[in-house]
Amino acid sequence: MRKRNYNAIDLAKYLSALLVVCIHTYPFFEISETFNTYWIQTVCRLAVPFFFVCSGFFFFRKWSADEIVNQDNLIRYEKRLLKIYLIWTVIYLPYTIWDYAHANFRIYHILSYLRDVLLNGSYYHLWFLPALMLSTFIVYGLYQRHGLQRTLTISFALYFIGYLINVYTPIWESLPGISFFFGFFTKVLVTARDGFFFGPMFVAMGLFLSKTRRLVHRIALMGWGISFVLLVLEVMIYRHFDLLRDLTSMYLMLVPAVFFMTNALLTFRPKWKLNYKDLRAESLLIYTSHILFAKIFLTALPHAHIVVYFLTLACSQCFATLVVRNKDKYPILQHLI
Repeated sequence: MRKRNYNAIDLAKYLSALLVVCIHTYPFFEISETFNTYWIQTVCRLAVPFFFVCSGFFFFRKWSADEIVNQDNLIRYEKRLLKIYLIWTVIYLPYTIWDYAHANFRIYHILSYLRDVLLNGSYYHLWFLPALMLSTFIVYGLYQRHGLQRTLTISFALYFIGYLINVYTPIWESLPGISFFFGFFTKVLVTARDGFFFGPMFVAMGLFLSKTRRLVHRIALMGWGISFVLLVLEVMIYRHFDLLRDLTSMYLMLVPAVFFMTNALLTFRPKWKLNYKDLRAESLLIYTSHILFAKIFLTALPHAHIVVYFLTLACSQCFATLVVRNKDKYPILQHLI
């Protein structure tokens, strides 16, 4: 039996990491602020949900009729993510200390940091790792107890609640009766873009794709094209009503757009001769490391965002390549991936 490959997924994960770098460096800001906004809020917003879907797909492909086997897989998976998260948390500690020092450090910042480590990411781009841990745990529990259909229903309900919180933040903050409670929410959880409201929808989508037949490639591409156009229109509406903020990212049309995109990738077999396994590892390393370089370049070149983007990309790619090529020689590097 021929072994199935997921080269298109690996390539898309690598390209998605490059899009995440865009989110944090605003590459087209000086060229066109409008284009930069739409680029980040449409194309780039596909990247992180796609990571969640891929993680859910590959995790639940291993689902067994034996509950003990499933529990062991979950524990092993969560331990790996936790190890990566803690290592990068330590790596970013100097940046964290620097940021708090420049924010006139107060004792309550320690509580804020502990909250972020648990819920919102120890550094702002690292939120993906604790969110993935929590959302995988939630979807695992839902699927084990309630099956696929209810898991999808509950996950979408959580996402919809998160969407109302995430997108309509300016409205909730302006309503006298609600602003107090919304302020309390933001103090405790900061954002709905987390492992409780955001992540389960896309991890459950990966579960769904792992348990059902694929759409025909052409149909999946058509579905993605229509969904993406609707996503652009959705973002245009929010921008018109001045609802877009830095953390605004939970769009309704993101759900079908990511679903059809992943489905299309699962039915695509690229013939390019690339080392797809290395691309898979490099995507994670670029994601986790790029802020190390972006912060420095943004400070040094505050009015040259396109230059910052390519410098950040070059440095994070060099770092990723060094780790991948030397991880067998220096086993300690394997803990980064």
